Amino acid sequence: GGGGGAGPWVARAWGQAYVCLLALVYISCFLFSKQAYAAGGEPFDCNWIPEGGGANATEHDLSRLRVASFNVEWLFDGVDDPHYSPWYPGKTTCPGMKHCGTKEGAQEHISKISEYVKLLNADILNLVEVEDCNILRELISRSDISEYWPLLKKGIDTATKQNVAMLTKVLPSEPLYRLEDKQAYPVEGSKCGYENSSGKRTTLSKNYVAHFRINGMTVAVHSLHLKAFPKDPYSCAKREGQAKIAQASIQASIAKGHEVIVFGDFNDFSYEYLDVQGSVPKSDVLKILRDADSDGGADLVNTMESLEKHERYTNWWDRNSNDVVDGTIEYSQIDHVLLTPKLATYVASVEVFHGYDPALVSDHFPIVVNFDFGAGHGGEAAAAGQGASRGLEGASLAGGAGEADEADEGKVGPPMMGVIVGTVFVIVFVTTAVVWRRGAKKQSVTFRAIV
Repeated sequence: GGGGGAGPWVARAWGQAYVCLLALVYISCFLFSKQAYAAGGEPFDCNWIPEGGGANATEHDLSRLRVASFNVEWLFDGVDDPHYSPWYPGKTTCPGMKHCGTKEGAQEHISKISEYVKLLNADILNLVEVEDCNILRELISRSDISEYWPLLKKGIDTATKQNVAMLTKVLPSEPLYRLEDKQAYPVEGSKCGYENSSGKRTTLSKNYVAHFRINGMTVAVHSLHLKAFPKDPYSCAKREGQAKIAQASIQASIAKGHEVIVFGDFNDFSYEYLDVQGSVPKSDVLKILRDADSDGGADLVNTMESLEKHERYTNWWDRNSNDVVDGTIEYSQIDHVLLTPKLATYVASVEVFHGYDPALVSDHFPIVVNFDFGAGHGGEAAAAGQGASRGLEGASLAGGAGEADEADEGKVGPPMMGVIVGTVFVIVFVTTAVVWRRGAKKQSVTFRAIV
């Protein structure tokens, strides 16, 4: 009789233990995956826009706007970096000149760049030479600018693995997209001195396009990182081909009545506004980009017109590799911001921020354009260096139920995956426990009957 009574008691105990244990597994899966995602997330999961109006509005009424472009020089995490990276093991030259070729050096570089991201405090910040979304999240965390929303559409530079990306306080109306066209080079009329009879074509490996709705205007923003080495004939010809790809998109935007901003590292000089050392371009890159309809006239304004010649430099080239700036002879202007004429009328100021030693931070200086749209606008809090939020309250940096990039559509984020996995475990094992208990009860009844 006593043995028969023990069966149900044991079954209940094991069942309760199963439930408690699996509840812990469920909670642990959820919390661990959520924590891991918030801290890191997927490398390329940040090209989506939160849904809805109010805090997530994509129609903006602004009195002021601060736009900047900053080549942050190999902003990578130092883990599995490509061979070209200054953080690749064995490298002896890097930004900051400390701990080159190490993960430690890469992390120090991220912290240093975050200080200047915070100082710039742009509303729309274009970043060049970025590894992935995790780097953007680190910049937001370390700069302590929680209003920033990270956006990155993965490029196709398989050699350097560099990307162009955006941190913004002003939500665009849709995720970033890339120009995927190809262009034969050298282009017609090229003066680069490169001959090619094999029909080579180039892509624009590092670019994005974003659309913003600001004060009733659709503003098409084009970010470009063009082929390096301004005076090399091959690079010159390829860069002109890349400019032709961008030119077609710029013209399409203008034809739709959009205002246009083109910014980034063009790796070329202005033919009209010579830089501090009077660099003369070998290519027609700036002409191609500014003459969007190829009629011989300039459709875009180069904001360098607002700066004096001695202020026009955004890049440092250490020509003798001594890790020291040897005067203006090593400076040039290869980063640019181009605007449609209407937008240019709202420009309040233009500056190139020269507030650091390029050997210690980045070999580029950020270029900043401040817009003033007048007293008739400004329904949203004006930012322009004040750090005001622009429709990002309540949005999560790690991911969420927003409008997804096509590549991420239908993707289940790690927090939800933790819930799914935990739920499956609970269902399976609780069901097993119930079946086991029923079996134990039947055995117990049979035992009593025999006795």
